[in-house]
Amino acid sequence: MTRRTFIQLCTSVLLALGLGRYIPASAAGRTIRFPRQIITQDSATSRTVMWQADGPVKDAVFRLTSPNGMKQIHPESNTLVQDNDTTTCYTVRLTGLKSGTHYEGTIQMGGEEIPLPINTASSRTQTFQALLVCDSQCGETYETFRQLLTRAFACHPEAAFLADIGDLTDNGQSSWHWNSFLSVLTDSPARAIPFVPVMGNHECYGLDWQFALPRRYLATFSLPDNGSRAFSGYYYSFDYGPAHFIVLNTQSAELDKLKPGLLQEELLWLRQDAAVSKKSWKIVLMHKDILAYDEYQPGTGHTGGISDVGHAFMQTFEQLGIDLVLTGHMHTYRNRGHIRAGKPAEDGPLYIMSGPSGNEQYTVPADPLYDRKAIAQPTRENYLLLEVTPHTLQISDYTVDGTEIDRSTLTKE
Repeated sequence: MTRRTFIQLCTSVLLALGLGRYIPASAAGRTIRFPRQIITQDSATSRTVMWQADGPVKDAVFRLTSPNGMKQIHPESNTLVQDNDTTTCYTVRLTGLKSGTHYEGTIQMGGEEIPLPINTASSRTQTFQALLVCDSQCGETYETFRQLLTRAFACHPEAAFLADIGDLTDNGQSSWHWNSFLSVLTDSPARAIPFVPVMGNHECYGLDWQFALPRRYLATFSLPDNGSRAFSGYYYSFDYGPAHFIVLNTQSAELDKLKPGLLQEELLWLRQDAAVSKKSWKIVLMHKDILAYDEYQPGTGHTGGISDVGHAFMQTFEQLGIDLVLTGHMHTYRNRGHIRAGKPAEDGPLYIMSGPSGNEQYTVPADPLYDRKAIAQPTRENYLLLEVTPHTLQISDYTVDGTEIDRSTLTKE
């Protein structure tokens, strides 16, 4: 029995016994749970605010106060029944905001009030930092993820947004996992800035560890419109400063029999989306990596080398002039440098795989052809810092204790 199978078996037993279901301390006794801000296409003029409750509450309202006055907005609501729980997610889409402005926001519901200040980005922003984590999934407790976020924000308090590059939780249908993850996220400084979620394969697992539609992920995050009727919320893009971010979905293997056509539609959208952008930098965030290492690939029939995901996307990335591709999935840090036409090169997209921010550990073999820098194994929890200007793009990897593992810099005239 592999470690992964053992962990999944233990989690299934806990969930079956009801021991994996609890309300984290941050939400105990509250009607309003897990207030959060979600990325929008333009963070200078818009913001999405979300929170949730254990079922519908009639008097929900969001109050937004600015120097020009106050307005009250009644949220949209969406109720999900799953894992013997009823969860209602509330969504307020704020548009027409003034760039570079502080707004006092307040969620009111069920006799409670929770402040949620909104700070829009400046439309003149040309330099920013962002924090990126990956594989925040945990077993037994999400304290490891909490400690990493605390450390990352303490070291980099100016981060404009936080992204999680997939496998946010260990099980896509488990209330315990989602409540634990959201408790950490919304009790951290991440609550004050936009959150950028990326769907991972674990978001597509049911309580029985079989493939399942990511209903809870889609209910939990109201994401920028991608124009798709069939796959709304599965992939999207947004701008921040001089960078265009493309959030892709790599879960075709998990979803094709449940909801076919994702990859074909996504590739068409990717070409259109990237071609329209006039930003200096084009950055891709996606969960599964472009290399297989020791994971069997149904498409190629091999382990190691370029993965099925790599074969699906890498040629298109080169054609579209993608500068940086950030992935995860294998729970360790690897810098492969530039790859062009399937081979290490001096130009082409830069490919970096982020290590885990949770407590799930794997042992990953080296790839002597592609790996230029690797973190020691077993892998310490680590995160990425992205620093962007119109002419430079720098990505650094840090462990939870603040040790810098690697740094790469791209430049443009």
